[in-house]
Amino acid sequence: MRLITIFLVLFISTSFQIPSNVLNTALPLSAIEIEKQGFNKLNSSLHYELNISYPFVHYKDKFDIEHKINIDIQSIMAFAISDFMKKMYHTKNEKGAIGLSFLNLDYKVHFQEYGVLSIAFAKETYYNGLEDIRNIKLTYNYDYINKRNIQLNDLFLPESDYKDRLFHLIKEKVGNSGKVKKDSYSIFCINKEGLLFPLDYNRCKGKNCPPEVLIKWSEIKDITSDFVRTMDLL
Repeated sequence: MRLITIFLVLFISTSFQIPSNVLNTALPLSAIEIEKQGFNKLNSSLHYELNISYPFVHYKDKFDIEHKINIDIQSIMAFAISDFMKKMYHTKNEKGAIGLSFLNLDYKVHFQEYGVLSIAFAKETYYNGLEDIRNIKLTYNYDYINKRNIQLNDLFLPESDYKDRLFHLIKEKVGNSGKVKKDSYSIFCINKEGLLFPLDYNRCKGKNCPPEVLIKWSEIKDITSDFVRTMDLL
C-alpha cells in the first residue's frame, strides 16, 4: 500500500491538477459521495503523456470504508500507469521510435445505491512505434455495507450454470459484429437495467465489436441470487 501511495504522489505532485469540484449531491449524507479528480503529465524528454481521471470517495463518518475504496481505486490507477510505462519502455527499446506515447484513463460510475458501488474504467493507450490505439476495460464492484468486493458468483444462484448462460447471451447480442471470447463475462458492472459487460480487444475480436453489452435483469431473473434482490433491481 505504501508503494502505491508513493508512486501516485510522485506523479500527482509534478502534474497539473484538474479542479476537484464535481460532487454527487443527490445522495443522502449517510451515503457515499464521488468527487472527480485527476491529473495531466507531459514528459517531453521521455516522450509520453498521462491524462488521468479517477473517482475519490467520501463516506461521512465511515473513514475505514472510505479509505478501503480509495486505496482500491489507487491500486487500479497505479497498475494502469505502471503497465503503460513498462510497455512504453519495451516498445521504445524494441522499435527505437522517438514520437509521443500516451495513456488516457477515465471512468464511469454505473451504480451507487443500496450499499453497492460499481465503476467501469476505460484505459486507452498508444505506444509510438505501434500502429493501433488500444482500449482496455477494468471494473470495480464493492459492497460497502458488508465491506467486501462483489464477485460475479455473488449475483447468481450457486446451482445455476450462469457462466454458460452469460456467455451465450453476450455472444447472441454481439452477433456477427465480432468473435466473443469465452471469458467475455469476466469483468462486469452492476446497472439499474441489468449487468453491463465492457468489451475490449481482449474479450471481443473484430473491428465492429460493440464497446459493451447489457444483459437485462429480466433475461437472467430466474438465476439471480438474493443479493441482487436486496438491491431492488428485479
